[in-house]
Amino acid sequence: MKAFNEKNPVKADFSKSSYGFHGDVIVYKENSLPKDFDQMKVIKENILAYGEHTGHCHKLFGENIDLRECPKTKTKYLRLVDEVTLKHQEHAPVVLPPGTYRIGIQKEYDHFEEITREVAD
Repeated sequence: MKAFNEKNPVKADFSKSSYGFHGDVIVYKENSLPKDFDQMKVIKENILAYGEHTGHCHKLFGENIDLRECPKTKTKYLRLVDEVTLKHQEHAPVVLPPGTYRIGIQKEYDHFEEITREVAD
């Protein structure tokens, strides 16, 4: 696997918007986590999303990362006590401040097939 991009990290700024992008991953800043967060499956490898075609991934690096996935919706939620860095092999690293987050994937609409699907990395 290609090494993670370490160049030009940027700090995430949620002061003007409640979300930010890292390639096809959307990181939503939330005020609270779901009530059943502590019962959700823990994602130990700290990977938010895998690339379908490239084998790359969006991975968190740092301490005190609590990343979990809802079994019904497959939505990932994140609790950070400390600042962490989100890295990918091709995108610039993003530094996330402590807080609570919901993770999503960008979607695209195909007007010919009249379907919505997740963007493939």
